[in-house]
This record gives sequence, structure tokens and C-alpha cells, in this order.
Amino acid sequence: MRSSLLFFLLSIASLHAYGMSFSMVERCYAELTPTCQTMVLAEGTIDVETVAQFKAFSQHLPAGTWIALTSPGGSLVSGMQLGTLFRERGFNTTLGSSDYSGSSCLSACAYAFLGGLTRFIPPNGRYGLHQFRGATKEMGAADTQKLSAILAKYIDAMGADRRLLDIAQLTASDRVALLSPAQTKLYRVDNLGQAALPRWRLEAAAEGRLLALNNGIALQSKLPIVVAFVQGSQSISCLIFYKTEDAAAFTKPTPHRLIIGQTSYTLTPTSEWQAKKNGYQASFSVPANAVGALTQLTDTALIQFQGDFATPPNQLERVELRLGVAGLKNALAAIAQRPTPAVTTP
Repeated sequence: MRSSLLFFLLSIASLHAYGMSFSMVERCYAELTPTCQTMVLAEGTIDVETVAQFKAFSQHLPAGTWIALTSPGGSLVSGMQLGTLFRERGFNTTLGSSDYSGSSCLSACAYAFLGGLTRFIPPNGRYGLHQFRGATKEMGAADTQKLSAILAKYIDAMGADRRLLDIAQLTASDRVALLSPAQTKLYRVDNLGQAALPRWRLEAAAEGRLLALNNGIALQSKLPIVVAFVQGSQSISCLIFYKTEDAAAFTKPTPHRLIIGQTSYTLTPTSEWQAKKNGYQASFSVPANAVGALTQLTDTALIQFQGDFATPPNQLERVELRLGVAGLKNALAAIAQRPTPAVTTP
């Protein structure tokens, strides 16, 4: 049995003969503005080819495009990858229908749906979850735990509620738990009219430190960025990760700025850029008054990060990232209370 879950193709719906197809359609929903819009109808089973096919289909579509999903499910891994692509491209998600399918997004589709920056489930829409299972064999306890952890992090990153995973795990794989309209709002599956940006979340680093973590897409580009605050030996510092292979932009330290309201705070590099899997990461010092200002913000506020690169990635003049602050105050309090783990040498 292969140890990597990336090579263990998972199916959480019965497989159908045809994979997902994409077409441009006109759809009208009274709740949206404008009411009628040209959307992508994504119809059919999510399989191992779906992500690459959608990437090619959507390469010239602008951020803010609505993806209308109608799918019985398919590959769970591909569903999460498709949702991640939706988020990286800045697309929104809703449910659609055609002459051959109803407005349903079930199983693996339910996770792809969460990738939408803004998400809307129409009154006749059916959104459902159930347990995942292996495509050809039963999963062992270890792989089940690993995949559950991956799903939990994915749900967090998409700004939805982890209780969705509880619903899925309590529903047998041959059944589907359909969420009510109230549940889709409660669990932030349907976030129309709410803050679309994800909440800050706490995660533990390998050495035991707590991280206050969030992620987003750079303005005026499709560059994914991850930002984390972490407790250092003396004060809270910031880690910034850019998902890009543009190595030329990361040959020297790059000052960044944190903008809170009308005030700009300088984030001074404390490390060189380090090559990580799929990107580059560096650490920055955070002024104490900036940390204080962050703890005074309400959950509806926005903050902004700017990087002034000598050679900007993706040929941008400036890299700008806008994030919400929901959950940040409590996350900062938690990491400030956790002692920094002692570093021992052999």
C-alpha cells in the first residue's frame, strides 16, 4: 500500500462514465448582482483529469467569475485540488443545472464548492456530504486520520466551519447528508452577504510553536500567499510564503509593509528567502505597536500586506494582499501565551 495519500485515489461517490465538462451559460439568480450573469457550468463527475481540464478552460476568465457546479462527486483529492484552483483564480461558486442534471453538489463536489471566494446556494440547491472511502479497497486507520487532518486544514483555509467534517464522518458512504439552508449559512458554506475572506486559524509547527495562519490571493494577480504570525524569543514575528517558481524575485531580502487602517508599519526581514516546496518563505519582525493595533480591530476590519520587490514576481510592480481579521485577536493571544520551545543542541 502506498504511503502517500496523494497517490491513493479516493472516491466518495459512485463513478460515472463521463468526467466533468465545462461550458459558458447564462444563469439568473435574484440574490446576485447583477441578477443574470454569464457563468461556467461545471457538470459531471470530478475525476483525475478535471483539474487540468478546468485550468485550461479558465485561463482567460477574470477573477469574480461564477462557477455553477452540478456534480454527484468523484475523486476527493481532485475535488480539493479543484476548490484550491477556484480560490487561486478568485472565482465564486454556486449550484447550476442543465437539461441533464439538477442543482446538486454532493460528495467530492461539496469540497470543491468551498473553494469559491463568494459562495451561494440557490433555494432549490442540494449540498450534501458523506464519509470518504478508497476507490478500490478499504482505508486503514492511519490513512483515514491523515486524510481527516488534510480535510480539516482545507476547510479552515476555505473559510468554512470544521463541523462539516463531523457531518461527513457521521454519514455512511452509501448515504448523503443534505444540509438545510440554515446549516449552509451556519457552517459558512453559503457565505453570500458575509465576509468572504477566511478566518485566521491556529496551527502547530513541527517544533511545537503555535502559528496564527491565513492565506489569500495577491490583488491584481493570481499569486497565492500565506501569512503567519508566530511567537519569537522576544516578540511576535511574521512569516510570509509566496507560492511561485519565479526565483528571480527572491534573491535578496524584501521589506514588506503591514497596513492597518491608514497606518503603515514596516516589516523588516530577519531572514533570507528560503526555497520551500512550490515557493519561497521569509521571516519578518513586527513592530510592537502594530501587534497592539491588530488586537484592537473588529472582526469586520481588513488589513493589507505589501511587498516592494526589486524584481517583483509575476512581473508585478508591487505585491499586495488583503486579508480579513476574523479570529486574529484570539489567535494572537493564544500564541503570545504559549512559551517558545527551548532549542537544544546535541
